[in-house]
Amino acid sequence: MRTSIFSKNIQKTSVLFLSISAFILSMLLFTSCSETETLELETLETDDATLIAQIVQAKTVTVEASSLPITTKTAFNEDLADSYITNVAFAENLGYKVSLKTDNVSREELESEVFFSIRGEKLEDTNERRRKRRQKCFEFVFPIDFIMADDSSITLNSKKDWTLIREWYAENEDITERPQLVFPVDVTLEDGTVQTLLDTDELAVIKDSCKKGKDKRKCFKLVLPVSFTMEDATVIEVTERKEFKLLREWHKANPDSTTKPSLNFPVVIIYKDASTATINDATEMAAAKDNCKL
Repeated sequence: MRTSIFSKNIQKTSVLFLSISAFILSMLLFTSCSETETLELETLETDDATLIAQIVQAKTVTVEASSLPITTKTAFNEDLADSYITNVAFAENLGYKVSLKTDNVSREELESEVFFSIRGEKLEDTNERRRKRRQKCFEFVFPIDFIMADDSSITLNSKKDWTLIREWYAENEDITERPQLVFPVDVTLEDGTVQTLLDTDELAVIKDSCKKGKDKRKCFKLVLPVSFTMEDATVIEVTERKEFKLLREWHKANPDSTTKPSLNFPVVIIYKDASTATINDATEMAAAKDNCKL
């Protein structure tokens, strides 16, 4: 009887020992796998940066854009949808350095570079200077319009529609003149505020503020309603923000127009600090804009 009880105790001890051993082994394997996955991720990031550095330092040859692996199309239909290729440099056994330009003026710079592996995978670039070039100063509020060199217009209703411009140039290979963004446009800033940019001058101001890290909000905005006289003497009245699109529609219908709409005075402007002023003519408006630079 004692022998039987002793044997059972031994069996229970053995089972307990085996269970504890199995648990410890599984934890070690789990920890090892987690560390391996972390190491693999760190290695992947390091490999991209290292590979880019090798491509930059390597001897390269210029190749046609059509030489890029077909897998690069994924990137050009997504993050790079707003860009077109100006040069492709190939580093043998390493990958590609692709020089780009864009018609997307929300980017901090219109020229940039991206890198692809030999298999066509877009490499994660950690270089701050290169990354900053593709940084956005603002987001467009769609739709936006472009007038093409043949006076036709293309409307973009979403970010993916940037490919429509690239496709237009693929069908019109002999044309090099870039499209013109039709103003006014609404843009959303980082803080969520929406600003209406009336022309290229206001766009230049917001881009300059972006590069200098300043407040990108306009110094002042018009208090609605306001009206504009167009080149053909048409008067367009804007009583609410969404009616600025009437100016865009006029420009789309008159693509040859080179004269900016004339703002009809007097108008009231409101500054960022909520103070207001009445502007009676173009000279006073110019002075108000100059004061913003101080």
